[in-house]
Amino acid sequence: MDDVPQIKPLAVAAYASNPSTDADPADQRAVEQLIHSYSYAWDDRDPDATAALFTDNAELSFFVNGAREPTHRTIGHHAILEGMTARAAMLSRWRIETRHLMLNTVFGPTESGAVQAMTTAVIYWQQLPSYPQPLAVQTGYYKSWCVQTGERWRFWRRETHLSGVFHPREIYDNSAPEAAT
Repeated sequence: MDDVPQIKPLAVAAYASNPSTDADPADQRAVEQLIHSYSYAWDDRDPDATAALFTDNAELSFFVNGAREPTHRTIGHHAILEGMTARAAMLSRWRIETRHLMLNTVFGPTESGAVQAMTTAVIYWQQLPSYPQPLAVQTGYYKSWCVQTGERWRFWRRETHLSGVFHPREIYDNSAPEAAT
């Protein structure tokens, strides 16, 4: 565990202050709650609740370790649910508990009826019971385009820009019984 990557959480925001935005303050609060709901649902290992936060035609893109083009893109609620279910199962096999620390959300201009938000994030893992010490494994930001559907806000498009560790074998013992399968 001595070679765990060091993460610099203060050097991740794409911009440090709110650009001009025309979003209503009540809409901004609702979008912030949506962002937090994502974290809580994911950390509770509930892919159904997490995927329910996306529109039917949502696009979810991942930019890993500084990639300028998406390293993975998923389109549509069903595909997002499948991907989240597979990731949650893998983390469960490794007995990984996650915690998303969403540090700051800034808002951009509204475009195509969608409120833009960028949230700085640090993600922690614990492998229980073997390694109970929380480790910051990823840092970066989520860029979200959120739309109101009926009375709910949902993600219409989301980019995840994270750097760090993405598979438990990168930092935890591969021979651990909980890592089998």
